[in-house]
Amino acid sequence: MELFKMAKEAMAMRSKISEMDKKLKAHIIDVEYKEVKIRINAKNEFLSLNISQDLLNEKKENIEKVILGAFEEARKKAQSVMSEEAKRITGGMKIPGL
Repeated sequence: MELFKMAKEAMAMRSKISEMDKKLKAHIIDVEYKEVKIRINAKNEFLSLNISQDLLNEKKENIEKVILGAFEEARKKAQSVMSEEAKRITGGMKIPGL
């Protein structure tokens, strides 16, 4: 009887995780960092990158630093959304990989 209950709970959790996955994919985040614009979803899938012409006229090292900074900012925002959604779904329970 206990095994059946655990299996039922696991199926319910799988359904919730699948629902969360769809929500994260649909949650679009736009980040503007200096002269770079990035669009990312909350699953950390980068959707677009726009670099201003002014930035492209700068030194290669400056361009690289700004782009890396923009990607890091976007990743942090996506991670925050993902973390909040995982807390909501799991009721604060820590699950590896979420």
